[in-house]
Parts: sequence; C-alpha cells; structure tokens
Amino acid sequence: MFHKSKLFFWTCEVLLLTIIFYIWGTMGNLISPFVSVLNTIILPFLIAGFLYYITNPIVEFLEKRFRLNRMLGILLTLVTLFGLIIYGVVYILPILINQLTSLINSTQSLYWEVQSFVTKLSKNPAFQNINIQSTIQQLNLSYVDILQNILNSVTNSLGSVVSTIVNTLFILVMTPIFLVYFLIDGKKLLPMLERTILKNDRRNISSLLVSLNQTVSHYISGISIDALIIGTLAYIGYSIIGLKYALVFAIFSALANLIPYIGPTIGLIPMVVTYAFTDFNMMVKAVIFMLIVQQIDGNILYPRIVGGVMKVHPITIMVLLLLSSNIYGVIGMIVAIPVYSIGKEIVKFLAALYENHKRNEKQKKQEEFGIINKSKGSFNE
Repeated sequence: MFHKSKLFFWTCEVLLLTIIFYIWGTMGNLISPFVSVLNTIILPFLIAGFLYYITNPIVEFLEKRFRLNRMLGILLTLVTLFGLIIYGVVYILPILINQLTSLINSTQSLYWEVQSFVTKLSKNPAFQNINIQSTIQQLNLSYVDILQNILNSVTNSLGSVVSTIVNTLFILVMTPIFLVYFLIDGKKLLPMLERTILKNDRRNISSLLVSLNQTVSHYISGISIDALIIGTLAYIGYSIIGLKYALVFAIFSALANLIPYIGPTIGLIPMVVTYAFTDFNMMVKAVIFMLIVQQIDGNILYPRIVGGVMKVHPITIMVLLLLSSNIYGVIGMIVAIPVYSIGKEIVKFLAALYENHKRNEKQKKQEEFGIINKSKGSFNE
C-alpha cells in the first residue's frame, strides 16, 4: 500500500516524525541529565564531523594527486584551515565588527524612520481606526533593545556567564581534537568493523556504511561549497550596488544558505528589515540581485554541486526543519536532513533484511514440504 499511494506514505512519514518528537518532548524531565551530557559533547562532535567531511576530500586529493603520506596531507590541510581562520580573525573580523557596530548604531535612526512611516500611515483613512503607532511601540523594533534583552538574559547570573565561557572553551578545545582523530582514524573504522563485528557480513552492512558515508560526504561538502559561492556572490553584488554592511549581510546569506529550502529567504531578512524604511530603492536592488543569484543557484549551481543526494520529500523537509529548530536551533536545521536520511536508509535496510529473512524462511518451509512430499511418494511406491 505504501508503494501504491505516495500521499499515504508521506503522510505516515510526517506523522511518525511528529509523534517521535512529541514523545521526546514529553520525556524531557526524565532524560534531561542525559540530554545535558549529550548536548555538551554533541556540538563539538557535529562541528568536527562537518569539518571532517569538508577537509577529508582535500586530504584524499593530496594523497592521490601528489602521492603524499596521509599524515602529511592531514598536516597540510589543517595548517591551511587554521591559517584561513587566523586570516579571518586578523583581517576579516575587524571589518565585520566595524560593520556590525555601525549597523547597531544606525538602529536608532531606523527606529525613527519606522516611526515616521507609521505616522504617515496612521493618517491614511484606511488606518484611522487602528492605533498603529502604539502597536509598533509595543513590538519594540529597536535592534539595540533586542540585543540588550539578549544580554540581560545571558548575564542574569554569574553562573550562566561562567557556564557559557566554559562551554565555549570546551567546544574550541574539543572540536580540533575530534577533527584530528576523525581524519587519522576515519578510514580505519570500516576495516576494523569488517575484521571484528562484520567478520561474517552476509548482509552487506559494510556496503551500506560505505554508501551512507559517501552520501553524507557529498552532501556536506556540496552545501559548504554552495554556501561559500553564494556568500562570495552576495558580497560582490552588495559591494557593486553600494550596499552598506555588505560583509555582514553576505556572511548571513552564506550561513542561511546551509539550511535547505527556507535558507535563502532567511538570508534576506536582516537586509530587508534594515533598508525597508531607510533606503527602499537600495533594498529593491539588493533583493532583485539576490533573487537572480538564487535562480542561478537553484537551476545551475545546487543541482551540479549537491544534486539530488538526499531524496527527501519537501513536506518532510519542512517538518524536519520546524521540529529540529526547536531542539537544536540552527545547528539542528543544518544537520536534520542528513541525519534523517541516514536513519531512513538504515530503516529501509533493516526492513529489506526482514523481508529477505521472511522470504528465506518461506523458501525453507517450501523445500522441507517438498522433501516430505517426495518421501511420502517414495514410501507409497
């Protein structure tokens, strides 16, 4: 029935996902200590895994193309990676901080522009019965106030500040350690499993692991390259049209592009909010430019770089993004699709094993029944 009705199949899939996340939510108090420990470890683990799938193809390229020893290839790759990070901290970060500071300082004028727009709007006959101005004031649109609220919540107690610092340091220390171990021992994992657990692998589990690894590697390296291209194009385009804070908005667009489907739209929000009331013409130019970039990305870049690696229905993707964002935030939205695809492939593999087991059992019974019938026939003769 699943195979005959796609609508029924996807409805059941979405429903099952919702039930799993609901059960996870209701069991919060019971499993919170385990979740706390898991959350501490999982973030550096995920970041290291993400970086592994970006850097490992480079290491393998150096091994095959230049016939370098793997350890030397890892060393060169990591030195290059950390060199790029240092370059970013020394040269790009000051520009980014300067633009962010300027953007935050400009929010006061943005607030007055919104106020002026609201005042004009309230004089329109269509809006005379609605107290728009007080509603806008209640919403508190000032970036400064929003940032102040965030800072207040973070610095409510000394304990939370210390906890944040410790967690950040833990992530900064553990991520490189995990990454080095992944690069050194990543290729040894499958052979080790084949020598031990999968020694008598008659179910092709090793081929499943290889396939999953290749799929995830292709997806993560693909979306990273795609995001880098989008960020670069956005920065070039924003700079050409004379958009202020081009680097801030370009980096945000690149990071948002890692999120499937809704990422490109999310990437436009800060720029649209900033310029909608201060320089509408500039906003229109920037939006038109980014729409062109998105069309190029959607029709040319993304299909060639990433392709249809993760065969997941759009409705399932939307549900996954909504649910994962509530649990692990932006990181959850980025990793939701590959994690789900891995789980789905494993379930399909187990289902196929079960079907194969049933088929073999049925065949054995038929063979046994045939032998019994033959023996009865020979006995009667």
